[in-house]
Amino acid sequence: MSAIQKNSKIGVLGAELETASVPVSSEQAQQIACDHYGLSGRATWLWGEKDSNFRVTLEDGTPYLLKILNPAEDPLVTSMHSLALLHVEEVDPGIPTQRVILTREGAADFRFVADDGTERGVRMVTFAPGVAQRTAPQSPLQRRRVGAMLGRLQKALKGFSHEAASHRISWDLKHAAGMREVLPTFADVHQRTRLENAIDEFEEAVMPIMNTLDAQVIHNDFNMENILVDTTAPDTITGIIDFGDMVHAPTLFDVGVAAAYQIGDEPDAIKAMCDLIAGYRSECSLSDAEIPLIYKAAVMRLVMRLCIPRWRAQLFPEHAQRLTMPSAGVWAQLARLDAIPGNVAIERLREANR
Repeated sequence: MSAIQKNSKIGVLGAELETASVPVSSEQAQQIACDHYGLSGRATWLWGEKDSNFRVTLEDGTPYLLKILNPAEDPLVTSMHSLALLHVEEVDPGIPTQRVILTREGAADFRFVADDGTERGVRMVTFAPGVAQRTAPQSPLQRRRVGAMLGRLQKALKGFSHEAASHRISWDLKHAAGMREVLPTFADVHQRTRLENAIDEFEEAVMPIMNTLDAQVIHNDFNMENILVDTTAPDTITGIIDFGDMVHAPTLFDVGVAAAYQIGDEPDAIKAMCDLIAGYRSECSLSDAEIPLIYKAAVMRLVMRLCIPRWRAQLFPEHAQRLTMPSAGVWAQLARLDAIPGNVAIERLREANR
């Protein structure tokens, strides 16, 4: 057993990522869609970090997304995700989230027992149109609209609460210190030191005041795969998907996470983050004091994007290449951030917030 596997047993990261995605056959997915939703169609498997996902296409071409959730996911967490989608649809139907399809019995999700004996949650939603932002041309206008959409979503979720909202998940910045236990797996001393310094800086700046920050249920994964844009007009946002990492946390963490992903391939990493901040402030206000914390949160998200896949690659070596493939790009993003002095970066972000 590797060191990282031993560490995982003491809760270095969330249990939801310690369980591999348990396969479900396309035939079984089609049967679930028919039996529980009255929908007959062809099920096509889609890759997921921890769930079994299927695109169910009806004879008339209408697509739906069937999610058969990881066995480790608590039923209350499944319920929270379903109810959050329903809540956003009711509060601000203009936000292009996927719409929950109710079962024949009128439930937003249900439990079923898979062939391997595990009990798993199931949810079906509409299939959002468009393509992932990552695969489309990006622009300052697009990034500003992403920021504005994040602000709208936060406002829609402000009145949402659920008993599972404080559950522990791997991608929660509140538990970023857990990344330290993954550092020994990085053989390169310079990489390891860079990651450790980022964790230190985040802890020193954020942790002492974290309980004083405005907090609510947040999306927590506003990344370029979860933001869909129009294929012919890529500055138009057509979908916000995957509420699977929702958690109750400071709202500025949501902004930091989104800003980290908007760096993409933009040569000027701070410019990309400024675009998002400028859009966000059109919907929500940020204080000058929050800007340095958002910067630290963005850097910390990059650290997590390097540490968590490394940890999972140790647990599931058969998926190591797929899990760590994006890491080179993340290191490049971090390098572009490091090329801009921190105080300069923060001042530029402050200007974007004015």
